[in-house]
Amino acid sequence: MKRFSRILEILAFFIIFSLALWLSKPGPETIYEFNGDDMRYIGYAVSMHEHGVYGYAEKNIVTKPPPPGNANAPVYSTLIYGTMLLDRAFADSLICIAEQGIKNQCPQNFESLFIFQVGISVLCLYLIYVLAFLFSDKKSVGWLAAVLALASGIFQEFSYMIMTEILILPAFCALLICCLQLYRRKEWRYAAFIGLSLAFLTLTRPSYLYLFYAFTLFFAMLSAVKRDRNSFIKTGILIASFVIAVLPWTMRNKAHFDSYALTSGGYAETILSQRISYNQMSWKEVGVAMIYWLPDFGDSLAPKLFPEELYKKLSWDEESYYKRYRKNKDDFAKILGGEDKVVGYLIREEVLTPKHFAVSVPLAIRGIFIAKYWGLLGFIAALALGIHTFRRKDYSVLIMAAPLLFMVAFHAGLSVSIPRYNLPLIALYALAMAWYIHLYAGKILTKIRHK
Repeated sequence: MKRFSRILEILAFFIIFSLALWLSKPGPETIYEFNGDDMRYIGYAVSMHEHGVYGYAEKNIVTKPPPPGNANAPVYSTLIYGTMLLDRAFADSLICIAEQGIKNQCPQNFESLFIFQVGISVLCLYLIYVLAFLFSDKKSVGWLAAVLALASGIFQEFSYMIMTEILILPAFCALLICCLQLYRRKEWRYAAFIGLSLAFLTLTRPSYLYLFYAFTLFFAMLSAVKRDRNSFIKTGILIASFVIAVLPWTMRNKAHFDSYALTSGGYAETILSQRISYNQMSWKEVGVAMIYWLPDFGDSLAPKLFPEELYKKLSWDEESYYKRYRKNKDDFAKILGGEDKVVGYLIREEVLTPKHFAVSVPLAIRGIFIAKYWGLLGFIAALALGIHTFRRKDYSVLIMAAPLLFMVAFHAGLSVSIPRYNLPLIALYALAMAWYIHLYAGKILTKIRHK
């Protein structure tokens, strides 16, 4: 009977949240606005569909097979490709877009992909429910966390975008569940699930490879300190599960490019070149950025407090640091004698400097406030809950926050740090807000009952 009621509860959850997301879909008159990244994912998917090759070319990708490529990780483009196999109208839309470009009037029959993505979003919301339930041991907190996550508007937005975030979100939620369970239950299987979650994240967005390195280092140090057999076994299981999952992709790259690297193609050089343009900020601009990049109100508050020259380059317009590279990737490559030398040079000369670390602080602030005010409230709740549990020698929140904060620091230090990169924070923020709402609502109800 308990199993049957559990199944009914899960079905009710998926039906309710699926309807909520589907009812919020854009109207039929809405024209999808491409942002650049989505064209690459479409290009790889079209190449697989038309030629059976995972490759990308900006022109003639429909009529001429591109060479094999690996500038982008494969998982999301494979999802698009799989949807093309199931829906001919969707496939024809993407083929038209890849062939004629976004400026032509190609049909936008994206509904089948968006249906899949709504399902993925609901799965993510369910994982947030599970995470909150495991943390609090209260179903009401789990339901409330899922509702709060939905209220952020993030899932309504990214369910209807052709972006990797729709896969990053549930994979990171699964990672947080495994971290919490490994901390509490000490079972080796959760180490394997952590490795698999990290592999999925890495094959969706390669920057998560560095999160795997961080986990490996942490587990290795913990094993060295504890010097017990179980710790070494868990470390080995985590590494082995990750390696086994990514091995087919790395072997494919070895066959085509004579390199086991997960990706190549200059993306790291481009992003890092863009990031160091922010190191041009004056020390006054660094201070102003702490206010300007606060969610929603920061860019309107800063002009009331500071002269224009201290904040005008912090925006997204053509005069901003975001658009004005000090030296772009090609300039560095010419100066240094090759693209392969760019990253090493930038790390030595730019990243490992006090100015770079100082600039990374306001950039981190810009990245942590997902969904604007919702993210601000979530950050405050998560910080308060972390302090509260830490004082009680319960490190659950710290365990969940660690991988999230690592990626916040990574994006602030080595990328341009925008909220979209840190969307997995939604899980911890929703959990923390749900915990406090449940706590204080319970206290209020108790007082009412005793009156």
